[in-house]
Amino acid sequence: MSFSSYSFVLLFLPITIFLWWMLNQRGFGRGAQGVLLTSSLVFYGWNRWDCLFILIGSILFHFALGNWLCRARSRRKAILIFGVIGSLLPLAYFKYTAFLLDNVNSLFHTSFALQEILLPLGISFFTFQQIAFLVDVYREGRMEYTLLEYACFVSLFPCVVSGPIAFHYEVIPQIRSAVGRKVSGEELSQGIWLFTQGLWKKVIVAQTFGKGADWGFAAIAELNSTTAILVVLSYTFQLYFDFSAYTDMARGIGRLLGIDLPDNFNAPYQALTIGAFWKRWHMTMTRFFTRYLYFPLGGNRGEIVSTCRNIMIVFLVSGLWHGANWTFVLWGFLHGCAMVLERLVGKRFSTVHPVLSWGVTFAFVSFCWIFFRAPTIADGWAMVKTVAMCDFGTIMPQFTGCFHLPLESWLGRWLSLDMGRLALFMMLLFFGGAFLFIFLEKEGEKKETAVKLGARTGMLSAVLLFWSLISLTGVTQFLYSEF
Repeated sequence: MSFSSYSFVLLFLPITIFLWWMLNQRGFGRGAQGVLLTSSLVFYGWNRWDCLFILIGSILFHFALGNWLCRARSRRKAILIFGVIGSLLPLAYFKYTAFLLDNVNSLFHTSFALQEILLPLGISFFTFQQIAFLVDVYREGRMEYTLLEYACFVSLFPCVVSGPIAFHYEVIPQIRSAVGRKVSGEELSQGIWLFTQGLWKKVIVAQTFGKGADWGFAAIAELNSTTAILVVLSYTFQLYFDFSAYTDMARGIGRLLGIDLPDNFNAPYQALTIGAFWKRWHMTMTRFFTRYLYFPLGGNRGEIVSTCRNIMIVFLVSGLWHGANWTFVLWGFLHGCAMVLERLVGKRFSTVHPVLSWGVTFAFVSFCWIFFRAPTIADGWAMVKTVAMCDFGTIMPQFTGCFHLPLESWLGRWLSLDMGRLALFMMLLFFGGAFLFIFLEKEGEKKETAVKLGARTGMLSAVLLFWSLISLTGVTQFLYSEF
């Protein structure tokens, strides 16, 4: 099941919210948690019920290990290592077996064959959440959760597929605190606004940019430099609006449940350095790698060489975490090199004019996204060469045609307008609107208070929801559900 589906928006979500608060308000906390767990398992297994066994098995395995860590008086580190390895083995099998065999076949000219392994949705996300849980239990020596509470946390349907990567101590206390109270009007209004805003960003904005990116990366050899640059920017915007849309919707659903989930984005395309970008982009992944990989490796406590090594390890692991392809490793390597350079150069970056600093940062991030999106490194370099050859011709009509919206196309035909010019106008409108959004996007707490929740916001939410619902046909899965 997807957030951007009629069954979810019109049936699943309203029924779940109603039952959750009805039972909690009457003091039936366990009943409400049972509803939440059942709903989450139904959501996760809607399209592939076989994946439920992996999720349930992972929950039982980690909960049992957590209890074992609490009771053990010796060999606790060995138990933790066993748990982390046990966490990573299913992830390695489902995500990297085919990648490993392909590379073995390529290096040694062998022909090992493997039946296609379908990747369970969200396995990277719920694996990392539970590794963090085991490490925290090891460090603190205590765990005060029931199996039902823990299962609700891991399988929580707003974030089980694509994050944000929430920690147990952030979510479980909020699940408990819902017992005996009723939802507030502020929670409902915030939740509805976040959800509808995210749905619109996904269905209208990200989906449209995605059409341009998909067409361009499938026709690299046909592109001129002008169109290639716009294709790269299309993916730059598609990825941000798609992933931030999922985060908005997840956080909106969380608010409807009375659960405040962590944000994942803080105006990342306003960053003036790569370091600042990573403090703003996919923030829950960044904090996971910082706490549970970078710091255990030594962080920046040693010599500068050790610090640079730790940075590179984190970004190479981050790249590989995103996907079993050398393109992701290269993407992580490039960002790691940029972070190492910033560490070596230090405060000299502060002397660069902010406009130039932003331009270089945004260009570098967009450049790296080429390899994140390209099927192979060769395809990525082909796109880079197309941009670099400076063949600045006219924008190709096949690309501008990707920016037609159903309603706009119907009106254009009805009014007998030039459809080519209308497509060009729509493309310019989308790019202009996207740049305007990233420049004006509020940061941190300002973002939370920027929108005044009232009649106007309610009307805008209704318009966005209606527009999104009539445009749901053909909407693709969220990009990060693949990771």
